[in-house]
Amino acid sequence: MIETRLLAECPSVKKISGNLPKELLGFCSDTRAYKHPAMFMAYPGSRHNPLSYVEPLLKEGCPVVIFESSMENEGLVEQLQEKYPAVCFVGVQDAVTFTQELGTRHVRGWQKNGGRVFAISGSNGKTTHKEMLAFLLKTVMPNEMVATEKNNNNHLGVPLTVLQIRPETKICVLELGSNHPGEIKVLCDLALPDSGLVTNIGATHLEFFGSEEKVFLEEGYLYHAVGDGLFFQNLDDVFLKTIPRAKGTVTFSAKGEADIRFKAETGQVQIDGKLGHEILRNKTLTGTHNLTNMATAWCIAVSLFPEKRGVLTAAASLFRPTANRSEWKEHAGKKIYLDAYNANPSSMKVALSGFFEWLKAHDIAESDALIVLGDMNELGDNGPAYHRELGEYLRQWPDAHNVFIGRFAAHYLEGRGLGTCYPDAARFKGLEWEHMTQGKTHLFIKGSRSLQLESLLAIT
Repeated sequence: MIETRLLAECPSVKKISGNLPKELLGFCSDTRAYKHPAMFMAYPGSRHNPLSYVEPLLKEGCPVVIFESSMENEGLVEQLQEKYPAVCFVGVQDAVTFTQELGTRHVRGWQKNGGRVFAISGSNGKTTHKEMLAFLLKTVMPNEMVATEKNNNNHLGVPLTVLQIRPETKICVLELGSNHPGEIKVLCDLALPDSGLVTNIGATHLEFFGSEEKVFLEEGYLYHAVGDGLFFQNLDDVFLKTIPRAKGTVTFSAKGEADIRFKAETGQVQIDGKLGHEILRNKTLTGTHNLTNMATAWCIAVSLFPEKRGVLTAAASLFRPTANRSEWKEHAGKKIYLDAYNANPSSMKVALSGFFEWLKAHDIAESDALIVLGDMNELGDNGPAYHRELGEYLRQWPDAHNVFIGRFAAHYLEGRGLGTCYPDAARFKGLEWEHMTQGKTHLFIKGSRSLQLESLLAIT
């Protein structure tokens, strides 16, 4: 709920017609999701002008409508004002800029009253960590937590998330995404995180960053934004371990000494160190990387809310992966590990390792598995080399059958030496899906979102 006086403080506001109400209001930008009382933000659309559909909301009592100033919109607003004189219309120069200005002012006032913003950046696992942390916190404080929904982690998604903060909210969990230099700083300046985690640094969006060192400069900016606040430092990452220790730093590792140490095996992860001893159990998480992700999320939650420790431990066993992200599915009598949302060299390697760890733990032969890999996008000029390297990585599981899909399929094959290539998922599904999967009990499917590999299972 937002103090309406903040609207008048935003520099991008050009004109306020009518009186701003004194009550706290929610923030809504979808006429289908409007719940009174809330202000309505009419973002300009490519096909439809939302001001043409706002009248039902005004009849319901919507007290404030915000719109982007233009000749067309001014005319529509003038007509609406005549019919609904009690409504306050706020014209802004740019709708996105206004949302950012309002979001920052809203979160700053909330923080002064004790609110916490925990932000997550990094090359891989941002959404997984966010989903895990949000799940744990929602279990223990369902009405006092706000988190990024889906993948709304950009210059508009972040302010829209913080604008959902209500007076009773105690913590806001944000995912910060970036594919161009400087974007993490922009998001930190918008959301004002006081605590955070950088998951890891890998070969992501190299088309725009050029090198992993520059990815580190981008993703690692969160450390500087947090300052002396609570910051979780991954000592197993070659880049992140070089960050100087600050007052609020908590180090963690699955490989060596740290404030918190993890030891993962099939179905469980042991935690030792600063937070004492704990064992988390979850049979739905595949691979040691996902178990340590859960352990990290648990440590963050316990550090923020130590009095909830027991409930958080119980909640860790209940988490299930979200759709198309490291989830097991049953399809046509086969067990399928599906991660069709994103892919890059480091995430692909840990996912493959986790899959084969799971097969070994369950006494399933490699020859019973079919590996379906799609393109890893946005790797720049080194894209072919990264795909060849991943193909070479597959050689450690020689008995598994391999299918490569996309424009880099031949480079996967060049590295692996064995496999079948297809230009797209539709061609593979139409020509060889039934034949290639016959006799296979377990499938691994992973690739960048643009390939829509979930379509192989007729999943929408």
